[in-house]
Amino acid sequence: MLLGPVALPAQKPDNLLERIRNSHLPADQREELVRSFAAKDYTHIENILGRQAAAADTPANAAELRALDGAVEFLHGQMERAALAFRQSDSAAPLGDADRFTWAMALVNLGDAKAARDQLTRLSDSHPDGPLYLYWLARIDYDQRLYAEAVAKLKRVIALDPAWARPYDNLGLALDMLGQPEEAREAFLKAVDLNRKLAAPSAWPPHNLGALLLRLQRLKEAEIALRESLRYDPQFTMAHYHLARALEAEGRDGEAMDEYRAAISHDPAVVEAFYSLGLLYRRHGRGPDAEAAFAEYKRRKSQ
Repeated sequence: MLLGPVALPAQKPDNLLERIRNSHLPADQREELVRSFAAKDYTHIENILGRQAAAADTPANAAELRALDGAVEFLHGQMERAALAFRQSDSAAPLGDADRFTWAMALVNLGDAKAARDQLTRLSDSHPDGPLYLYWLARIDYDQRLYAEAVAKLKRVIALDPAWARPYDNLGLALDMLGQPEEAREAFLKAVDLNRKLAAPSAWPPHNLGALLLRLQRLKEAEIALRESLRYDPQFTMAHYHLARALEAEGRDGEAMDEYRAAISHDPAVVEAFYSLGLLYRRHGRGPDAEAAFAEYKRRKSQ
C-alpha cells in the first residue's frame, strides 16, 4: 500500500514524559525515569516500569504502569512487548482511548489486522463522529483488498474532516484499485492541494498522483507531480524511480539514467531500477555497463 509508514506514533514523547511525572511512583523513581527518558534509555524505563507493575499494591496501579510501559515500548519500536503490556493493562482496567489507539497501531505494525480492527472498531463505535479511527479501519480494509469498503469509509472520513489530506490520498488508491482512474486522479489532486498547505508536506500524495499519471501516459503531468514529491523528500526512492520511467518514456534518456541511479543510491532494494537502467545502457551501446546492471539485478532479485 503506497501510504508511507504503516503506523505513526500514537502518543507524543512530551505526553509520555508528563505521564511519567504524574504517575503514582515515588518521587525518586519518577526522577530516575525522567532522566532515562531524556537520555532515550527506553530499556531502563521499561525494566523499571515492568518491575513496579509486578509489585503494584492495587490492580489499578498495576494497570496504569503497564499501560505506560506499553506506550514507552511503542515509542521504542518494541511492538510485541507494547501489545503485551497493553493487553495486560486492559485485562485489569479498561484502557483510555489514547492507549487503546496506540495498542491498535502496535497490532497494525505486527500485521495482526483482526486484532487491530477489533480495537479500532471499539474506538470508532465510541466516537462515531471521530474520523481518526474510521480512517485506520479504512486502511485495514485496503490492505485486505476490501476496496469498496475502504472507499465507503474514506468518504465518511472526508465528510467529517474535509481539510485532511491523507483520506483523499487513500481514497485515490482505493478507487484506482477498483478500476476508476479518473475518480482516483481527482482524489489525488485534492490530496496534493491540501498537502501543500501543511507545514511539513508529505512526499506521498504527489508521488501517488505521479505514479497514476505515468500509467495513464500523461507524462508531463506525471513529471511535475513526481518532482514535487522529490522537493518534499529528495531521497524518496520510488519517486526517483517513477520519474526515471516518465523521463525515459519522453525520450530523455540521459535524465532517466540519472534518476534510476538516484533511486539505486537511496535504496538498492528497488531492483527494478537496475533492470531498467541496464536496458537503457544496452540501448545506448554501453554493453559492459548494461551487463553489470543486469548482473546486479539478478543478484539482488535472488536475495
